[in-house]
Amino acid sequence: MASLSPDLDIALTQLTERLLTNDQTFAQTYVMAKGQLYRTELRLCPVPPHELPADL
Repeated sequence: MASLSPDLDIALTQLTERLLTNDQTFAQTYVMAKGQLYRTELRLCPVPPHELPADL
């Protein structure tokens, strides 16, 4: 599984930490990009170590 960018990885890690600090595992919001509205969702699902991709 390839990363889109290191900056995106960092931003998602920071968001994950904030959610977990507040005992949340789901976030939803709306964003505007290139003149279009998008609903964005983030769902945190624990993954056992043996299920991690080999290329991680």
